[in-house]
Amino acid sequence: MPPVVPAGPNNPLGRFALRLGVGNGEYLIHGTSAPDSVGLRVSSGCMRMNAPDIKALFEQVRVGTRVQIINEPVKFSVEPDGKRYIEVHRPLAQVEGENPQITPITHSADFASFVSQAGSDKALIDKALSRRAGIPVAVSAANGPSASNNVQSVQNSRVSAAVTEEDGEKVTQ
Repeated sequence: MPPVVPAGPNNPLGRFALRLGVGNGEYLIHGTSAPDSVGLRVSSGCMRMNAPDIKALFEQVRVGTRVQIINEPVKFSVEPDGKRYIEVHRPLAQVEGENPQITPITHSADFASFVSQAGSDKALIDKALSRRAGIPVAVSAANGPSASNNVQSVQNSRVSAAVTEEDGEKVTQ
């Protein structure tokens, strides 16, 4: 790939990009010319979005907006109506060649409690933990109790950044 790709349909960033203030500003939230790559780890940190989604986000976000990046393999939630969800991603490899599909995931006491509660279907949770599909999955038992909204993550490693200016503007093409 050439060092600079001009704006247009072949630009791998798509039409919109938000530069984050983490690192030296090399991380972006952007669109893509390869929509099948959304959600995949195909770069060194950028986050790809579908064209309509990045366009909507780009139009709403202001320079300086705080962005919280949550790098957690497991997130779980009990919604206000009592429905329970789990989202399991393949953890980032710590060593080159490591298989993220079988890399062990450390579970917190809060997650163990979530799993053991009457409203959780253990078989559905085990299936989600095994699949590691990266999408929210309903894991409510047939007659689970209702509870208040409570989104949690298994671990707690977060990176904060801000949308930055480049020559006074958000990055766009």
